[in-house]
Amino acid sequence: MIAKRYILNNLKTLKKLYDKTSRTQEVILYSKMAILELCGWIEETMDDIVRKCSKRNLKDSDNIKYVETNIIKRTHGFDYNDNFRKMLMQVLGIITVEELESKLDLSKFQMMKSTLRTLKLNRDNEAHTHIKGVTTKLDAPSVTISRFWHVNEGLTDIDIKLKSLKTRRIIY
Repeated sequence: MIAKRYILNNLKTLKKLYDKTSRTQEVILYSKMAILELCGWIEETMDDIVRKCSKRNLKDSDNIKYVETNIIKRTHGFDYNDNFRKMLMQVLGIITVEELESKLDLSKFQMMKSTLRTLKLNRDNEAHTHIKGVTTKLDAPSVTISRFWHVNEGLTDIDIKLKSLKTRRIIY
């Protein structure tokens, strides 16, 4: 089960603050914080999916520790292909990842990947700037909340399908 209550509470709080203010600087700050909060949650959730998958399937504690220190902790970002899929391939292998992806709800999967690309562009821009008194165009927290749902649906589908896959030995 993917934890989502706390991120939704944070995003809803930022939306309420955003809706109450008329100050441009506060509007920008609340919008920026919503984007950064959601992206942090996405990274943590992707890490958690990989962590739980390795704990379910690996028996050797040294291997579980290896996944944590050499795969999860060395991955920084939430791009599907460059970060999440890469972690899954390192833990499961490309054959199993291909099998997993073939079982996913295609519309949820494509929507999640598209939303992740959009969020990455927004986050990269906002994470490397500060508010300088210049009008910046940012998505309102309500838009970020709708993006949360697209990502949550995709990650939930991956998590469910991942749990249903039977790990097996490949026989040559």
